[in-house]
Amino acid sequence: MGYDVLVLGSLVMDHKYFAAGRLGGADPVWGVQRHHGGVGRNIAVNTARLGACTVFAGLSGYGQDAADLEAELTGLGVRPLHVLRTDDGIGRWEALLDERGRQITSRIALPDPAAAGALAGPALAGTVAATKAVVAEGGLDEYLLTWLSREAEKNGTPVCCLPTRQWDFGPRAHLLPLYDVLLLNACEAQALTGQPGTSAEHARRLLGFGPRVVVVTAGADGAAVASAEQPVPLTLPAEAGPCTDDTGAGDALASAFVVHLVRGASPRAALALGLRAARLTIGCRQSTCRTLATDPALTACRTGRSTPPGERAS
Repeated sequence: MGYDVLVLGSLVMDHKYFAAGRLGGADPVWGVQRHHGGVGRNIAVNTARLGACTVFAGLSGYGQDAADLEAELTGLGVRPLHVLRTDDGIGRWEALLDERGRQITSRIALPDPAAAGALAGPALAGTVAATKAVVAEGGLDEYLLTWLSREAEKNGTPVCCLPTRQWDFGPRAHLLPLYDVLLLNACEAQALTGQPGTSAEHARRLLGFGPRVVVVTAGADGAAVASAEQPVPLTLPAEAGPCTDDTGAGDALASAFVVHLVRGASPRAALALGLRAARLTIGCRQSTCRTLATDPALTACRTGRSTPPGERAS
């Protein structure tokens, strides 16, 4: 059996604190919501809802949080799950949101990525060989990422990276040659390039680090894409609309971008659909939006050629 997307990443339980009103018209009253999260989990859920045949690999844990997160994935058809269980395998993310749903501050506690190195082995290698594209968090164990890149290269499978955990491990620019597609925001891009600039300027610079396709997002200012085939960056505007909660918008954009590359879309067309997915997610209170599964623009094409632009040379 073949797969469209293999996601290598984290499982996290989110806790969102938001302004629920005011007590006596003065003091704010805060509410809290518990949600499933983690970049890896978000990408897996989004790609599955977009109709991609998705598999997942990463750390998990024990107890109800782990069971709930894994049940959600399998319930959406994400299988197999290549999970390695550790006591702290499920991360915890906490965010404070303002009255407009925008993040004021956040903090996250994630497991030691070195624990996931043991995932590198025959079972995961077989899944990589049967997959059209791999999406990996760049903050994972370096040995695992290097092994993954090597296994993907054997089969001409593109590796797409989201450079997570820069606060923990730095920008890790030395790992960029491992990736075919790089998806990141402007702050992450500036950390990697060491220079200020627009999303388009960052996309052009990062092409020189090794990836064949680079997407740099800039929130309400849209996003830019550049590729080895089209090195002059193209900037597309963000779709206008209200913000209920911007958590997960970047993950939604990355999910739709990768899925539509796999289906044969050009980087420009895939980015336009990614921005559409981000807009839908910003309008939801969830970090992954169920309407991705029903939006006509995102679900119009569920099949296509199996090798996206930017594929590795075999």
